[in-house]
Amino acid sequence: MKTATAKELRIRASALLEDVRKGNEVIITRRGKSVAVLKPIEKTSRQFKAVGFGMWKSEEKMKDAAAWVDERRKERYQR
Repeated sequence: MKTATAKELRIRASALLEDVRKGNEVIITRRGKSVAVLKPIEKTSRQFKAVGFGMWKSEEKMKDAAAWVDERRKERYQR
């Protein structure tokens, strides 16, 4: 685990973030005390569930939002 001071974080933020992107953790210190940890976000595989929201959530036509949008676009761009 790598450590960096707050000043190094300001100066070399890009390089430190690149280390984090590669999977390494970086501890940020200020005046010799640990104040933060930069670590990669754990990736989760969530399925996208296209549903309506607000006033559209109970509409039957919003069950397949992609088809609804395609239908609206056809009307607008037919020639």
